[in-house]
Order: sequence, then structure tokens, then C-alpha cells
Amino acid sequence: MSEEDYAIPTSGSVSLSPGTGWGLGALLIGCTLLVSSCALMVFNVLLFARGLRGIPRDLAQLGGVIGVVGVALLGLLAVVFGLRGWAAAAHREESIALGVAGTAAGLVGLVAWLIAGIDLLAILEVFA
Repeated sequence: MSEEDYAIPTSGSVSLSPGTGWGLGALLIGCTLLVSSCALMVFNVLLFARGLRGIPRDLAQLGGVIGVVGVALLGLLAVVFGLRGWAAAAHREESIALGVAGTAAGLVGLVAWLIAGIDLLAILEVFA
């Protein structure tokens, strides 16, 4: 460490390193997926208890498949962002904490979303 490491930056702009940016993006997407999967499970319980009264089954099935697959792809993207942040931070010899946390949050969010999404598709009788 040198004196330049502690100097006040000369420019007024603040930017994140690539490892921090990718890891933070993955962490935000993964945590959002985790919260969304919890909300979807509550919706699943209500839908299972009350049934599809007045809801067109074909449209609900199509929307369910598109929604579950679309958000699952977003979960995969979060995992990729986390791994990319992890690699970028390791390459620059920075802290890999956000990359690791983003990867873990992305994986947990993706698994939780897949559980809730498959449950929704089963309730909508997509597999029947």
C-alpha cells in the first residue's frame, strides 16, 4: 500500500470496479428473486384453495409458463453476473465478497423460484 491508495480522488465521478458492479447486480437480482418466490408461494396457496373461478384456464397456463420461464432465465443471468463479478474481482486482486454473495443469492433465488414456479404450473394443471 502506498500513499496514493489513501489520496482523495482528483475527479468528481465515482465508479465501481467491474467485480463490485457485477457482484452487486447479481446480489440485487438474486435477493429480488428470493422475495418474489415467497410472494408467488402465497399466491399459489390462495389459488389452490380458491380455484380458477372466472379465470380462463388456457390464458392462465400460457401466462404461467411464460412468467416462470422468463424469471428463471433472469435467475440464470444473476448466477452468471455473480460468477463474472467473482472472476473480475479475483483477476484484479480485490475482495471477492460481492461476487460470492451474488452467486449464492442468485442460486438460492433461482432454486426458490423454480420450486414456486413448478408448484404454480402444477396448480394450473400444465403437466396434466
